[in-house]
Amino acid sequence: MSAGDSRPIGVFDSGVGGLTVVRALMERLPLESIIYFGDTARVPYGVKSVATIRQFTAQIVDYLLRQEVKLLIVACNTMAAVAARVIATRAHGLPTLDVIEAGSRAAVAVGKGGRIGVIGTPTTINSNAYARRIAELDPSARLYSQACPLFVPLVEEGWLDHPVTRLTAQEYLRPVLAEDIGSLVLGCTHYPLLKPLLRELVGGNVQLIDSALTTAELAALRLSDAGLAADGSEPATYRYVVTDVPLRFQTIGERFLGRSLGEIERVDW
Repeated sequence: MSAGDSRPIGVFDSGVGGLTVVRALMERLPLESIIYFGDTARVPYGVKSVATIRQFTAQIVDYLLRQEVKLLIVACNTMAAVAARVIATRAHGLPTLDVIEAGSRAAVAVGKGGRIGVIGTPTTINSNAYARRIAELDPSARLYSQACPLFVPLVEEGWLDHPVTRLTAQEYLRPVLAEDIGSLVLGCTHYPLLKPLLRELVGGNVQLIDSALTTAELAALRLSDAGLAADGSEPATYRYVVTDVPLRFQTIGERFLGRSLGEIERVDW
C-alpha cells in the first residue's frame, strides 16, 4: 500500500514490559495507531520450554494479523530469541522487526569492532541471540553478556532508584564494566525504566542502547521504506489487549507507558 496507510502497528510481549516500546513509538511516530498485546495470563515466558513459547507466540501473531496490522513488532526479547522463525512463517510476508535486531544494529553502529555489553533476562542471555546477531553484523565486535534476573521484579515493584536496586545493579554490572565496554545494550523492555540509575553507574564513557528507542527508530525506517507510514488524515488510536488483568496491571502498565492506559481489552483463547 502507498503512503497514508492508517492500519495499526501490532506490538506484542509476554506481559507489560513492551509498553516501553509503545511509549517510544508514540513519541517517535505520533501519527501511527498501535495495538498492544500482552500475554499477562501466561507471563513469565522465561521459565517455559521453547516449544511452549513458540506455540504462544504463534497464537499472538495470528490474533494481530486478524486485526489487520501493517507491521509486527516483537517487544519481547524471549520471543524474539527463540521464536523468530515461527513469527516470520506466520506473518506471510508482513514486515516484522524485533528488539534484538534493533538493539544489535544500534550497538554495532556505535563503533566498528567495539566492545559491547548486553544485559538481559537469563533466557535471553542463554539463547545467545544478541551474540549471534551482533557477530553477523560485525564479526570483529567483542560481546560481554550478563543475566540480570532480579531487575524485572524490582522494576515492577517500582524500586527504580531503591538502595536494593542500586546494590543489585552494581553487582550485575561489575564484570561487564571490567571489560572496558563502549556500549551497553539494555536487552529487556523493563530495563529502560532503570536507565537513569544505570547511566549513573556505567559513567559517561559507556553508551546505553535503549531497546525501546532503537526499536521505534527501526520501525520508522521500515514504515518509510515500505511506504506504509500514516499521513495523519485519521487520528491515531491505541488499543491494549491482554489475556488477564492482574490487580496491579493498571498501575505497572501506566508506569511503563508514562500515561493513562484507558480501556484495557481482555481476550480469551
